[in-house]
Parts: sequence; structure tokens; C-alpha cells
Amino acid sequence: MTGPSETQARHPGAPTRRGQAPGSGSSHVSLRLWIRITFLGWLLGIVLVVAIALVGEVVGVRGSQISVGLGMGLGVGIAQERALRPLLGPSQLWRWASAMGLAIPFLVVDLARMSGRPIPYSLYVAIVAAGLTAGGAQAYLLRPRGIAPGSWIGASCAGWIAASLMAALADSFTAWSPVRGLAGALLYLGLVCVGGLLLGAATSVPLRRFAATTIPAGR
Repeated sequence: MTGPSETQARHPGAPTRRGQAPGSGSSHVSLRLWIRITFLGWLLGIVLVVAIALVGEVVGVRGSQISVGLGMGLGVGIAQERALRPLLGPSQLWRWASAMGLAIPFLVVDLARMSGRPIPYSLYVAIVAAGLTAGGAQAYLLRPRGIAPGSWIGASCAGWIAASLMAALADSFTAWSPVRGLAGALLYLGLVCVGGLLLGAATSVPLRRFAATTIPAGR
């Protein structure tokens, strides 16, 4: 019978038993940290979306949609890297996979508009498509750690669908709600922020095996 250390010696890139990440003392991923940090990354993403859009206005790139995917992907990706260090180590590939994956559907919309052949655009449909493309890019990084690509892509799509629904609810809320002024603005932001919690909760599902089993170093 081949032990974990012997398997790792033969295949340095493969995960050890029970999902242990190579090169780490433990494969433990805190789900509470994951959900909380995804929420904070969602907030950071909102700030980055606005910042990138403003930069685009300054340099003369007006009406570009890529700022949505790029900003949100960077914000969420940078935050999630911390929770994923037991699996991925200090690599920054996660943030770029998230940013590029989320940006692809919005880039397609921008390129179609620039080519003179605009395609119908819906923010919420684009977010759902971004969940698919980002999930695929992220699944490529997680696959060597024993997470099935299909499960991660499904969780990513579910999370971004839930987030887009909360954004749509917040938008429709402004149309029919009698709450105005500061209270209305705070309620709107609260609904949008719930999307970050739902995204974290949905994507935590494929990570549960790593939360349930921790292998101390030296075993």
C-alpha cells in the first residue's frame, strides 16, 4: 500500500489523502471565514467597479461594461485568496482567474458595441454568464486539490445568480418602495450587500470537505 508521503513523492502536484494541500501543514478551510471574507470582497468589488469606471471616463472610454466584471472579480478574488491559502498557498492566481473570468462576458458586450454590432445587454444575464466563466477559471486552480470542476462551477453559478437576483431586487425596490432619502439608500445598499453573503454561502458548499477534515502536519 502506498502512503500519502510516497504518493506525494511520485506525484508532487497531486493532493494527499483527505484533500490535504501539498506543501501545507493543514488543508483546513474555515467556512465562516470564507463567507465573511467573500462578503468583504463583494464590498471591495463595488468600490473597484466605481473606481475603474471613473478611470475609464477620464481616459475617454465611456460606457464600457468591463469595469463591472473586472472590479468585482478583483475585489472578491483578492479577499478570497486569504481563505484559500491552506489550499493554494500564497499564489495570486486566484484573483486574476476571478477578475478575468468575470470580465469575459462584459468584454464581449464591449467588443460587440465597438465593432458596430451591439448585442442585447442585461446586467443580470451578464453576471450569471460571468459566474460560469469565472467558475471555470477557478475550477482549473482547484481541481488539483480534489474539488470536482462541475461542483465548483455549479456553486459559482448559483452564487452569482443569487447575487444578481439581490441586485435586481434592490433596483426594483427603488421603483415601488415608499421609503426615500437616507433610509431608502441604506435599505438599497443592504439588499445589494446581501448578495455578497449569498455568494459566499453558495461557494462554500464544495469547500466543506476541507472544513470537516484537517490533517495535522507530520501524520
